Formats: sequence, structure tokens, C-alpha cells
Amino acid sequence: MSATASELSSPIVDAYRAHPSRAGVDELVDANGIRPHAEALAATVEGMGIGGLLAARAESVNQVADEGISYGAAASGVRQPWLVDPLPLPLDGADWLRLERGLAQRATLLDAVLADLYSDRTLLRRRVLPAAAVLGHPGFTRMADGIGTSNRRQLVLTATDVGRDATGVWRVISDRTQAPAGAGYAMATRRIVSRVLAGLHRTSDLARLRGFFHAMTGALLDAAPGGTEIPRVVLLSPGSASETAFDQGFLATMLGFPLAEADDLVVSKGRVWLRAGGELEPVDVILRRVEAMLSDPLEFRGNSEVGLPGMVETARHGAVTIVNPVGAGVLDNPALIAHLRPVAQALLGEDPLLDSPDTWWCGDPVQASHVLANLENLVIKPVARTGGTAVRYGWLMDAAERAELADRIGDEPWAWCGQEPIELSTAPVVTPAGLEPRRFVLRTFGVATGDGYTFLPGGLGRVAAGVDERTVSSAAGTLAKDVWVPAATQERIEPAERVRRRLLTVAPRETAVPPRVAHTLMTIGRFAERAESTARLVKVADDLNEDYSSRPGTPGAEAAAALLAAVARITRIERWYAETPLAYLSRVALDPLAPGGVHHSARRLTAEAQEVRDLMSVDVWSVFNRLERTLGRRPSADDQLQPVMADVLESLLAYAGIMAQSMVRDSSWAFLDAGCRLERARHTVSLLRQAMVDQAGDPTAELVSDAVLRAGESIITHRRRAASGTGPATAADSVRQLLVHDPANPRSVAHQLGALAADLRLVGDDRLADQAAALLAEVDEAADAAPVDAPQQLQHLARALDGLGERIAARHFVRQATRRTAETSWSTPWQVG
Repeated sequence: MSATASELSSPIVDAYRAHPSRAGVDELVDANGIRPHAEALAATVEGMGIGGLLAARAESVNQVADEGISYGAAASGVRQPWLVDPLPLPLDGADWLRLERGLAQRATLLDAVLADLYSDRTLLRRRVLPAAAVLGHPGFTRMADGIGTSNRRQLVLTATDVGRDATGVWRVISDRTQAPAGAGYAMATRRIVSRVLAGLHRTSDLARLRGFFHAMTGALLDAAPGGTEIPRVVLLSPGSASETAFDQGFLATMLGFPLAEADDLVVSKGRVWLRAGGELEPVDVILRRVEAMLSDPLEFRGNSEVGLPGMVETARHGAVTIVNPVGAGVLDNPALIAHLRPVAQALLGEDPLLDSPDTWWCGDPVQASHVLANLENLVIKPVARTGGTAVRYGWLMDAAERAELADRIGDEPWAWCGQEPIELSTAPVVTPAGLEPRRFVLRTFGVATGDGYTFLPGGLGRVAAGVDERTVSSAAGTLAKDVWVPAATQERIEPAERVRRRLLTVAPRETAVPPRVAHTLMTIGRFAERAESTARLVKVADDLNEDYSSRPGTPGAEAAAALLAAVARITRIERWYAETPLAYLSRVALDPLAPGGVHHSARRLTAEAQEVRDLMSVDVWSVFNRLERTLGRRPSADDQLQPVMADVLESLLAYAGIMAQSMVRDSSWAFLDAGCRLERARHTVSLLRQAMVDQAGDPTAELVSDAVLRAGESIITHRRRAASGTGPATAADSVRQLLVHDPANPRSVAHQLGALAADLRLVGDDRLADQAAALLAEVDEAADAAPVDAPQQLQHLARALDGLGERIAARHFVRQATRRTAETSWSTPWQVG
């Protein structure tokens, strides 16, 4: 970059200079102006102007919503959207390589520490590490003593938070080894930014992220116990209530491994098994995202409902590999940072390439005295992240709060550390007022490959919630940054061909799905169909009322009233006294708290889909977001319901098309489709029971029948057949033929039963498939019954459909009993030495 160019003003430089009181460095600006590696970004920002930047900011919000990216959960259960700043953060290539070398050394060191603490414990015997700093840490689990992985590395995955200090040097803030989270968010953030700034992304020669996930897939397959020819890997999740549920589901999708919960697994005959239909399939590697203390009720907390009883004992005998090991949480320990330099000398014979801020462990009386004397100037950290004890910032506390904290430190000195604060570097963020510099922290991700570690290029950047925030805390709200590093820095990613060969070895083994997943998929199918069928019915009822509500006493008005009554009986949403037809139908359609209504069904559809995100097409989330936006709009008095229902049906049909064209026809598809088929058949029967009028030739009956055919998407077929003489001339005569009996009509009950039988055969249940096929005889009886007998025949058919649904649930959706354990005992000896 020329001297002239470096001195030119730009929005990024102006934002940095607008806050001259900052003592830290900026990632993109130095004393001369824009840093060389940020010139392309600066030129893009200059060209966009404030209007373009704000448009990019708004587009990133929309993209996040369309992708369904969320973090955490509010008390109401509504997830918070992931916050992404549209500006990427480029890093200098040489700077990244230096950081990567330091991270590789640190990961190697932590791996050696982990192996030592759960085997010989030489670090404790030689007093390189104080025993109390380790044994008093809740992450040290004596139940994991002696458990090792089959490969050389114990620490397969690692994450490290780093920040640049006022001198421009990277410092390690903390390690995340218990169950490293965030790699999925990093990839999701890259996807968003690459669309919002597509031109800049396309012309930049960047290190791509996908190779890291290939390397992770290979590392997990390699971690399988010896002698496993075709390893099976599952990602053990605490469930959709987890604050990082999106990250877990997206990661499972990227890796190609199933997302499993404790109910999906069982320990039997010394192995972990995946419950797949009526079979048990062996599991060789568990990628653990459940906290260690909740992971096994037999070894840890006995009241855990997200853990797998017996998992640790199985790992103890070498029958399964847990990644990361349940004892890895001991490394998430600030007290370890205070002693890491002598530890590195003892284990590696070298000093750390990456330093941390000066850290003092209060379990040492001398260090505790220093912390207490400087309380107002230090970051005070509990050595454990459990127990709800938060990091405290001495300068933000008043005298009473510092006194209370000093007392707590005095009572439990081993549980606390003091750390010198870092004057973090800044990075520009797009705000309504323009660009603002915010404090920046980088989370890096590593995976053990071969003799070393491979790192996700760039990692996941996070910036503080406000311009005056000195810390970057998820609790305070942060924005994600897509961190870019040059492609030339991508060195040791495992060759894609090797990973591809391994995946091809695993891919042919298709499996049935666990009962939890089968039930969720069938529920998704039912709510999708319920939302669509109800939307069609509301749309037709509204149209009929719009035409005839102002003509009381006419057949049209009677037909409109009959259809309104049918809506109330089918949805079980009572019509209030004096409520207008439009107000009532709007409530059926738009009230999210009305079970049986369209909005309620749509929200349940989305919530259930979140449970099996790894099985859903990535394209459905934008459809769900559009659907929620449509139904979530507050209608005005002048709003019409017809265009809203048309938009709803468009979204639901888009969802149905995506799933039909993207899912392999295996057991997952079978249960999803079975839910749709059963719900459609049940709704059609209910519609005929509740809406049909008995009087043949009656004008009201003809109008109602016409409306029913429209709600059943069969009116065009009726009209074509009537005009050609190949079908009944009246709608009333066509209804039962088209919607009940005709197997060629994809909306008929007969067609649903035929498809349901095929779905059940696909999951290997010929018995229930035969029962579904046998119901076709009852369909024929209902279609052929005299009008006076039709209601009784339809009621009998409805009961038969309900019974079939109950038998499917009894055979395929049986969950394991709630597990509780008594006092824990351990089968392996444990000693410090």
C-alpha cells in the first residue's frame, strides 16, 4: 500500500478516530490509516456508503431469520436470533499463521496435561501444578480416571478464546474443552456474510471453512475403538432446549452424523446402541455436547434426564470413545493458566508461544493477597463455570460489592482467580449512526489430525454489544463477525479424497430412526397438513361469507353459516357471542394460542422441526420464517383474510415441495409422510361429517358441497368430469366419490390409506400396512352408504383412523422410562500418588 493511500480517510478510519480515548489497537486501522490486509474491505465500505451499510445490516438480519439461526432461549421459550455484523474482519495471513502455531502448541500441551491428570499425575506429584487447583475443580472427574481414547490424542476437539492486547499481541483469555461449541455458528455466519457482501466474498482469495469439517469427520471416525471396520458416530445433544441447539444441529448436518438424545441410546451387553426402529445398532464414537456432570446418571448427577446411564463404564472398557472425554472440563480452569508456563516446560520442554494475561490463583496465599489488594483493578473469575457464579469486574463493583466478594474469596480461596484485564482490540461494526469500533474477541476451533491439530481458518469473531463495553460477554449480548484469512494460510487440512473414501465406506449403511425421531417426524407431517387443511377451510369459509353474509335468509347465507359451524367443530375453537364471521375466521387463522388454528399449527410445525434439524433441508427455514411473518402480522380492521391465507398456503406448499424433493425415501421420509397422510384422511372425514347437508337437490346442500370440494382441492376435477359426463353432475353427488373413494385423487381418503400402507411397509411394518390397506373396505362402505347412513359410516371410519394412529404410536414411538439412580459407586481405583 502506498503512503498516499494509507493516509487517505475512509469510514473505517473515521470511526476509529472518533474514539481517540481508546488505548487498544484496531484490527483494521493503524497510525498510518487502513492496514494493508483490509484495503479491499475499506474500498467496499467506501463504495457502499452509510445507506449501503445499513441495507447490508438489514439484509443480514433477514438472512439470519431465513436460516433460523438462534442462540439461547428466553423464559418464554422463544429463541433469540443470532446477531451478525455484515462486515467481515480480515486478518493478516502472517499474523494468522503465528497465531495458529501458538494454538497448535497450546492444544498439544492441553492434550498432554489431560493425559497426565487422568493417568500418572506427575504434574501433581512433582508439584508443578498444585493439587487443590486440580482436584478441587468440578471438571476433574475421578470417574474418568484411566479412560483413554484409542488414538494418540485424548483432546480431539479444542476451542480457545483469544484477544489482542494494547501492544497488538494475541493473548489467551480462556480455553473451552469441555464440549467446544461455536464451529457451526462460524460456518453459518460465513454463509450469511458471503451472501450479504457477495461481490467482495467472490473476489477475495479466502481460506474456506468446509475442509475443517471434513477433518473433524475424519478425526471422529479415527477415534473409534480399535477393530471397528465401519464406525458409527452420533452427536449426543441435550435436546432442542439447549442454548446452542442450532449449533449442534447444523454441526451434525455438516459432519453427516445423526443427532441423538439420551432416549435414542441404550447401554446393553457392554456397548452403546442406537435404538433404530425395533433394532439396536452399535455406536462407536459419541461426540458429546452434554455437560459432563449430566452425561451419565450412574456416574454423575443421578437426576439427569439428558445423560446416558452406563456410558462412562462402557468407555472405561474401551467399547466406545467419548469426544471430548468426560474429564476434559478440568482444562477449562483459570487456575491452570496461572501455572501454564512451568507446565509447558515440564511436558514439552518449551515456553508457551501464546501467553495469557497475568493470572493469580487465590489458593496460593501470596497470590490471594495480591488479588485482594488489587480487587478493584482485576477481573475476578471463578475457577469453574458451573454453579451460576459469574465473572466479576472489579472496577464495576462498589465498595460493598467488593467487600462481599473479598469475603467469598476468603472463605473459598481455591475457587477463585484474579486476572489482569486486557485492553482488547477493536473492530468496526455497522450501527444506525454509522461505523463504531467495538471490542473484539476471537474464538478458535481445533481438531486433532495426524500428529498435530488443524484449525478452522479464522474461527468465530465476536464483538461487544456497545461502544463503551470493555468486555465481550454472551450474557451481555454480542455480535458475530465472519473472520477472513487468506487461502495461502490453509496448510494442513486433511486431503478431501481420504475423507471422501471413508465417508463412502459409511454411507451405504442406512438405518431406521429412533422412536423419538420417528414420533417427531410424524408430528411434523401432521402439523404441516393440519395447518394447510385448516388454511384451505378458512379461506373457503371466508370467501363464502364475503359473498353471502349480507344476504340473510338465502341458501348462500345458510351455506356460509353451516361452513362456519363446521370450522368451529373441526378446529374446536369456539365462536364468541356476537363475533363477526371475519373476526372469528381471523382468530382461527392468526391466533397463535388457539390449538387447532393455523398459526398454532404452524408454530408447532416449526418447533417440531427444530427437534430434528439435522434431517431437515436447509431451505425450509426461510419458508418457516416467511410463514411466521405472514401469520404474525397484526391485522387492521380493513385487512382481508383471502390474501393472507393465499400467502400461508404458498409457504406451506413450498415446504411440502422442498421435503418431497429433498428427502431420500427411507424411514425418515416414511414417518414424515405417514403423519401427513393420516392427518389428511382424518381431516377429510371430519369435514364431510361436520359440513355435509343431507337434503339431496337442496340449493344450500349444493353450495356447501361445492365449498367442501374447494376446501379439498377437488373442485376442478368435479367440474371437468361433470362437463365430460364421466362424473356426477352435482357437487353433492361428487363429494363422497372424489374425497372418499377415488384412489386417483391425491386428496381422497382412499389415496391417503394407500400411501400410508406404503409408508408403513417402508419402515418394515407389514402388519400395520395390511391394516391400513384393509381400511379401504370401510372407505368403500362410507362412499356407497345412503345419505341417511353416511354420518354413521364416516364416524366409524374416523374411529378406525384414530385406532390406526394409536397402534402406530404403540409400535414405533415407545420412549424409555424416566431414569433415576441411587448413590453412585466407581469401579476403578483412584489416587493422587
